[in-house]
Amino acid sequence: MFFGHDLPAAVANLASMLPSVPKSFGRLSEAYLSALLALDGKTNPLSLIAKQSYAVILVDGLGVANIKAAGGHAGFLNQKLANSKSLFSGFPTTTATSLASFATGKQSGEHAFIGYRVFDRQHSKAINLLNDLGPDLPPRRYQDLETISEQGVAAGKRMITVGPGEYEASGFTQATMPASKYMPAKTIEERFAIASSELAKPGTLIYLYIPELDQLAHRFGTSSQKWLNTIEELDSVLGGFTKSLPKSAGAILTADHGVIDVPKSSHVYLDEYESMKDLVMIGGDPRVGFAYFDSSVDLTAKRKSIESELGSLVDVASVQELVETGWYQPLSSTAEVVAPDLVLLPKADRVIYHRDFAKPKSLEMIGQHGGMSKAEWEVPLLVF
Repeated sequence: MFFGHDLPAAVANLASMLPSVPKSFGRLSEAYLSALLALDGKTNPLSLIAKQSYAVILVDGLGVANIKAAGGHAGFLNQKLANSKSLFSGFPTTTATSLASFATGKQSGEHAFIGYRVFDRQHSKAINLLNDLGPDLPPRRYQDLETISEQGVAAGKRMITVGPGEYEASGFTQATMPASKYMPAKTIEERFAIASSELAKPGTLIYLYIPELDQLAHRFGTSSQKWLNTIEELDSVLGGFTKSLPKSAGAILTADHGVIDVPKSSHVYLDEYESMKDLVMIGGDPRVGFAYFDSSVDLTAKRKSIESELGSLVDVASVQELVETGWYQPLSSTAEVVAPDLVLLPKADRVIYHRDFAKPKSLEMIGQHGGMSKAEWEVPLLVF
């Protein structure tokens, strides 16, 4: 199997050092699929009960730990959380990967959106999978699986996406929700109002997307007043929405990942280290770095060099090790094209940047995600 250019078998295996993948949790990849199956009363992975219509609410960046930390600012959410199960978001804990899993019912590796920023070797192209897909980078080149929205339309269901207008025509939406009717709405309250109206029609499955908390977390952190004000708004609107749900309709709320706040004192700058001078690209996220090197680089020696310089700050893994430990599924041929040579996993609450590749604005981010911590991968499954 091809992962970047192959690492010799003699390279030390990190499997015993990496955190264990949670096995007792449901998967985010099962949420949208379960709601579709429940419309016909079919057995589904999350055991959702049969309803004539369903809304699946996905709040970007709202992990279980974030809800708990919000306390009284999220009273309704915390009340529901107390008697609810959690889901494993998948890895990396980043929007591009999680939403691709959500939209296809497949886990990372099975689909090719294996990280936020990747490098396509066939086309020698660095790609931001959330923002760069379009006419020059066809969305279905990288997301070539059948989506749940397509399955739903084929089964005669009304598949609807409700979200901010700026995402309606994006390449990412075309890759993940190609058959869903997009209904744009600017505010959180307006989105829930549309969902309430559409749920009255049998055979409807709504995907309701709320990106605001993630956006605010990146800029201001999850303890900022702006973030807390917004979760208060969500909490209030959600409470009213669920109270008005007809008996024929169901709703669930989940998230794509959690967020941790990282101070600048925990930043690691890879450009300061000799072993990282010959990168072709560093992709992924600050919490999970994808290192791509020229095919002439000896990866055994490179890995040893990185571990010698940065071993106290990051763990270094091959994609194969991440497959063996269950963080990735075996990579599809499409995923292999964008797979990194090595994956850098910052220890503790650290983040990694290479200033030759990072945008200056990204260096100012407070809220971070992408890594293997429970705070990043544990997301809610609230059933209403």
